[in-house]
Amino acid sequence: MTIRFIPVTEINDPLTLSIGLSGGSGTGKTYSALLMARGIAETVTGRPGAPIGYVDTENRRALHYKQAFPEMMHFDFQAVDDSGKVVGFGPERWIEVIDAAEAAGLPVVILDSFSHAWEGVGGVLDLHATTLDRLTRGDDSKKDARSQLAWAEVKPRYRRLIDRIVRAKTNIIICTRAKPVMQDFKTGKNARKTKTRRADVPWDPAADGDLMFEMTTMVILDPAAPGCPVHQIKVADQFKGLLDPRRPMGAETGRAMAEWAKGQGDAQRQKEVLDHARAEARKGKEAFTAFWASDEGKAHRALIKTIIEECQRLAAEADAEAERADDDPFADTAERGEPTAEELAKAEAEAMAEIERQHREAEAA
Repeated sequence: MTIRFIPVTEINDPLTLSIGLSGGSGTGKTYSALLMARGIAETVTGRPGAPIGYVDTENRRALHYKQAFPEMMHFDFQAVDDSGKVVGFGPERWIEVIDAAEAAGLPVVILDSFSHAWEGVGGVLDLHATTLDRLTRGDDSKKDARSQLAWAEVKPRYRRLIDRIVRAKTNIIICTRAKPVMQDFKTGKNARKTKTRRADVPWDPAADGDLMFEMTTMVILDPAAPGCPVHQIKVADQFKGLLDPRRPMGAETGRAMAEWAKGQGDAQRQKEVLDHARAEARKGKEAFTAFWASDEGKAHRALIKTIIEECQRLAAEADAEAERADDDPFADTAERGEPTAEELAKAEAEAMAEIERQHREAEAA
C-alpha cells in the first residue's frame, strides 16, 4: 500500500455527520431527528423533499410522522426474519443496514432506536451473556473469572460496527434511549458514575459508553424541554451556536451542520470568537467584563452566552488565584493550594452580576 500525505487544500470532499440524540420517553428524539435529517438531506442534495432513510426498531413508531415527512424511506427492522425465526439485533445486521443505506444513495439515515444494538435481543449485552454461558457451561461460580473472556469475543464485533458508523459515506443520526440516574440528595449530583462521565447529567444512555464520544456531536434531551439539547455531552465549538439548550433543534439545525460538513459557513470564525472569550476570562472578571462590553463582545454576545458558565468559572478561578497570590511573585502554587469552593462561588457571582448589569444598560440604551 502506497502512503501519501495529501495537502488539505486538495481535499474538497464533504465530511459526513454522525449525530447522537439520547433521551427518555417524551423528549422528542424521533421528531427532532426527522427535522434535522430533513435539513441535512436538502442541503446535501440541494433540493427540497430529498429522501430520509429511517431504520425503525420501535414497532414502526416512525410511521406516526409519515404525513409530516412524506420523504421518509422506512425500514421496519425487527428481531425476527420473514419466516419468524429470531435473528436479533446483532452488530452484523446493523452493518448490513448501513451498507444498504449507502447503496440506496440516501443522503442521511436515522437509526432509531440504536439501543437495541446494545441491550436488545441479540445485542451486545445479550451476546455477552450467551457467550459467558457457553464458556462456563452453566457454572455460575466461574462467571466472574471468565466475564472478560466473553467480552473479548463480543467487543470486537461491536467495535467493527462503531467503525462502520464513523466511516459511513452517508450522514447518520443515532437515537438511543436514556434512563434516569439515582441522585445523591446531599450533593444534588448522580449517586453513581455514568457513561457520560459527568456527575451533573441525570440520564444514562442505553448504549455503549464509547459510542457517544465517537459521534460528531452527542446530546441528551430532557422531558422538561422536548427537542432541546439540554445536556451537551460532546459539542464542538463549531456547533455551540447551533445547539442552544433553550431552543428545540430543527431543520435549520440540520442545514447549518450540513453546511459545516461541506466546508462552508462561519464555523471557524465562531470558534475563534469563543477561544478569544475564554482567553479573556482567564485574565479575570475585570478583563472579561471589558471584553463583554467591547464591540466584539456585543456583536457576538448570543454566541458567547453558549459558554458563559465556562467563562464565569474561568474568571472566578483567575481572580481567586490572583487574590491568594498577594504580592509575592515567587509564591509556590502548590503551597497556596487550589481556590476554595466559597472563593470560586463568590468570584463567579460577582462576575455574573457585573455582566448582567452591563447587559441591562445595553438594552436600556
